[in-house]
Amino acid sequence: MSEQLSIIVPVHNESKHILHFLKHLQTQASLQHEIIVVDGESNDGTVSLIKNQKEITVIQAKKRRAIQLNEGASCAKNEWLFFVHSDTILPYHFDRLLLKNLKSKKTARCFSLNFDLDHFSLKIAALGSRLNIAWCRGGDQTLMVHKDLFSDLGGFDEHYNIAEDLLLCRKIYRHGNFEILPKSVITSVRKFLKNGVFKTQLRHIIVRIMIFSGFNSNAVNSYYEKW
Repeated sequence: MSEQLSIIVPVHNESKHILHFLKHLQTQASLQHEIIVVDGESNDGTVSLIKNQKEITVIQAKKRRAIQLNEGASCAKNEWLFFVHSDTILPYHFDRLLLKNLKSKKTARCFSLNFDLDHFSLKIAALGSRLNIAWCRGGDQTLMVHKDLFSDLGGFDEHYNIAEDLLLCRKIYRHGNFEILPKSVITSVRKFLKNGVFKTQLRHIIVRIMIFSGFNSNAVNSYYEKW
């Protein structure tokens, strides 16, 4: 199996954080990998900052995470795609952990999750991320998937404005093998704090219930956009 990743990072107005994150990506990896940052219509100078960085590819797309992630995947040169958010702290040599003992192109992997805030509901979410079931998957945990499997499953569903990662993971559980790695990533709660931790958690739970109950993208998007 290839030892190179194509690391895909969706961003929108991340000028305050993106340079620190890109440095973190490079220092935490054991090897140099392709890094593709996909900007979704930022207006705060994010793109200009990234363009000045060596060994980083930046492309622009419409502001919707599924679209951004698919655009990044379409440009990737390596076999294994690794999707990660820019508010994530990765374990040391995360790339070795992701690529170790891979035996099948149908194997997808992610890390379990911790948060940078001691909050009861977030602790429950972190514990849930250790369960190897589709309900507990989400983009904050990262995702590594082979380009062939990603293509066969149709990539991220661009009809949805939310939970595109959950929808893809559900397909992987049905048609591939999913593994939760023993190490954890740490995700920032800054987006949770914006609307309140409990409110954000409740919204995510209701979206999951709607998806697992068979609601279509219009219904899910309509609910999500009301908050």
